[in-house]
Amino acid sequence: MSETKIISKIWILEDHQVFAKQIRSLIDREDDLECPYHFASPDEFFEKLQYTKDRPDILLLDLGLPRMDGLEVLVKVREMMPEVKVLILSAFDDRERVYRAICNGASGYLLKTADPDEILDGIQDVIHGAAALSSAIAMMILNGFAKHGPVEETEALTAREEEVLKLLVKGFIKKEIAEQLSISPHTVDMHLRSVYRMLHVGSQTEAVSKAIRQGIV
Repeated sequence: MSETKIISKIWILEDHQVFAKQIRSLIDREDDLECPYHFASPDEFFEKLQYTKDRPDILLLDLGLPRMDGLEVLVKVREMMPEVKVLILSAFDDRERVYRAICNGASGYLLKTADPDEILDGIQDVIHGAAALSSAIAMMILNGFAKHGPVEETEALTAREEEVLKLLVKGFIKKEIAEQLSISPHTVDMHLRSVYRMLHVGSQTEAVSKAIRQGIV
């Protein structure tokens, strides 16, 4: 008796139609993968989720999307469907976006410049529980850790400071943090200055990097 082949469902959220078509075709050529849906915008994607119980095994997510930043989509997907794995496939290769994506639950981060085999290997890695990182992204993370030196002791943050830092890591700007916590932007600034002092850093990027490296949030 032959075993039933398990087919993993991959959904794509990507606004570049030609690139999305290429990736969808690449996936559908594999015996154990299928790509039933491609969405050009977060609105289309979340609308689909409202009227179907169908869910992907993996969401291939671009970060440069219309109307909603890809990092916001990632956070929302992880809250709505924690069982769905999200693999970032983006042209953005800046350290802050990479760190925030990983901190917010992305199962991997591949660059659009990756060759087709690397993208397929990354999808298979995520399916089987491993992380998928383009070599350039992996090197960036290692270099970033090395640049900041060994993990060091930091002073304990207050509960409010931790809330501010968590929102900062998720990509919220100061005004949005103030709205989320129902406090003034001035109070947010005050908490951020305290966070920087406690973490021994001088900028938002350094605070995000250190928070992720040391598992503070």
